[in-house]
Order: sequence, then structure tokens, then C-alpha cells
Amino acid sequence: MRERQAVTLLASALFALLLGVGFAQNAANAIQFRSEIYIVSQVTLQDGTKEERFTAATEAIPGQVVEYRIFATNAGETTLPAGSVQIIGPIQANLQFVANSATPTSDRVLTEYSVDGKTFSAPPVLVGPEDARRVAEPTEYTMIRWTLLVPMEPGQEEPFYYRATLVN
Repeated sequence: MRERQAVTLLASALFALLLGVGFAQNAANAIQFRSEIYIVSQVTLQDGTKEERFTAATEAIPGQVVEYRIFATNAGETTLPAGSVQIIGPIQANLQFVANSATPTSDRVLTEYSVDGKTFSAPPVLVGPEDARRVAEPTEYTMIRWTLLVPMEPGQEEPFYYRATLVN
């Protein structure tokens, strides 16, 4: 029988980086966060089709897929310029990112990944010294960063999603 392990709630691990002149210190431009964590299960319906089910989670069993949902809201009174809001989703040590599960790059958002928590890039993420560069596997990612490419209006909420598998 597999041992149950706690999945650390993201509320303490999630954070936003607000780039630009003084956004982080200016209460008029506060970003508020709400996060949700779910265990993702596949169930087979009577007709044989498969469907995903989501169960709110505080614990998970190794091998289970966990979906993180981050909701960022501009709680300020002014519009935040395009490119000034960045959201970071951490991938904790006992989790592995599920490839292609993050809110993807679009005309509204740029999605980038990091292996070291310092350098971010769109895939392919390259790692290693220059003479031995290789493409990192998605399971090596330790953080995801989303940059909002459009202005964020007061009261506007933006959702960001990603999945990881509990490995031990």
C-alpha cells in the first residue's frame, strides 16, 4: 500500500512578480491571488468513454496527478500595462510537471519554464554547460512563469493552470 503524503498548499508558495515602476509597493495596483488544488482522476463512463474528475485536495498518493489553478485579480483602481504582471507557479521537489499541462502561450500570455528557478524560457528549455547543452525534460521544470501580454484592467481576473505528478 502506498503511503499518503501531504501536498503543500500553494497559497504560501505562489507569488507574483510585478514588473515596472513601483507596482509591488503601490496598494492601488494590488494583485490578489486565489488558488485551488485538485486531484485529477480518469473515470470510465458506462458507455466506455473516459472523463476527467476533479477532487479538491490537501493530500495525494504518489502517482496521482495534481492540478493547480491560480487566479490573479487586479484589485487596484488602475490598469496595469501589458507585460508588467508576471505570475510564477512553483513545482515542488516531490512533484514532476506534466508536459503540456500549463496555460499555454497565446496572444494574451507568454508561458515560460525554468529548471533552476532563475532562468526562464519558452520550450525547448536548454540546460547544462555550453559544450554539453541539452534540452530539459518537462519533468525537470521547477517553475512556470506567465507574463500577461495585455493590459490588466481593474477587477479583471486571469486564470493560470498546470499539473504535476506526486512522485514520492
